[in-house]
Amino acid sequence: MNRITLLPLALSIAACSTSTPPTRAQYDDTAQALASTTATSGGGGDVGSMADSVTIAQGAMPTGFTLLGDGHVQGTHLGLDYSYDIVCKTVAGAVGPCSATTDQASVDVAWSGSLATTYVDASVTRDGSWSVTGLQSDTATFSGKGTFSFDATVRSIFRPGAQATYAFDASAAYDAIQIATQARQVIGGSASFDLSAHAQVTGAGASNTDASFDIHAQITFHADHTADLVLDGSQHYALDLTTGGVIRVSL
Repeated sequence: MNRITLLPLALSIAACSTSTPPTRAQYDDTAQALASTTATSGGGGDVGSMADSVTIAQGAMPTGFTLLGDGHVQGTHLGLDYSYDIVCKTVAGAVGPCSATTDQASVDVAWSGSLATTYVDASVTRDGSWSVTGLQSDTATFSGKGTFSFDATVRSIFRPGAQATYAFDASAAYDAIQIATQARQVIGGSASFDLSAHAQVTGAGASNTDASFDIHAQITFHADHTADLVLDGSQHYALDLTTGGVIRVSL
């Protein structure tokens, strides 16, 4: 899917329509799209990027990645290209090589490419930065910000046969996300997203839906490698950070 072809369509429709409240189906599809960029079964997404950052800061290299010099590292996960620019510091705050003595790091993160999962095909571009502290302890802490643009075709797990195409733009904030430094798994903290979307729906259960909407999302991470996802404070989902799967939760 090519964002260059989708955006003119989205903009032309937006010019003659206003944002509307999301439907339940659009909430479900947004949850699936967010799950696909948070974690993938191939080790990518935001969760994979955090694990990569810890690995690189500790002086090792994730599988399939290459150090290009001056703290710049590139590699791939599940068809997506990842790029990291990292500055490492010791406990005393001295800048030095990334190694077992690193206690904190600043990381510029970028990834892009085509993501293909069971329920989501997407063209993704993500940029951002975060700081990492406490790498000499059992638990490191991430904080930072980022932006996403992704065009996604979602085949709904909740509505078999239905398919929707979305152009998403999002800003993200990462608040005290905790990651176990040895296992390199996210075990706590939260992330929030403000998304703007344009949707076109086809297939079973569709009603020629063509709409724009905004959603606020909050993800809270847990030590059992799951996360809670809440959209607009009312729509609740559970994420599996191992598989990237999502289920709707009834409260």
